Amino acid sequence: MDTLTELQQLADDVTELGDNATAALVRQAIDGFQALKFEVGERLLERALEERRKYENKPPPSPYFNTCALVVA
Repeated sequence: MDTLTELQQLADDVTELGDNATAALVRQAIDGFQALKFEVGERLLERALEERRKYENKPPPSPYFNTCALVVA
């Protein structure tokens, strides 16, 4: 079980015990964690797209070069 699932289970268990204030705090922490993961994932995707764009305009490598590299190796 991952941490997020455990926290959600904790919030549910605390709610069943009648401590809604603590459950609300746990749920706020879960929401904050999910938002952070989303922001980090979004930044990683942006960086990956930037790297991809760097190589899109370059000409493809020559098949002749690849053949020579295989012969030399």
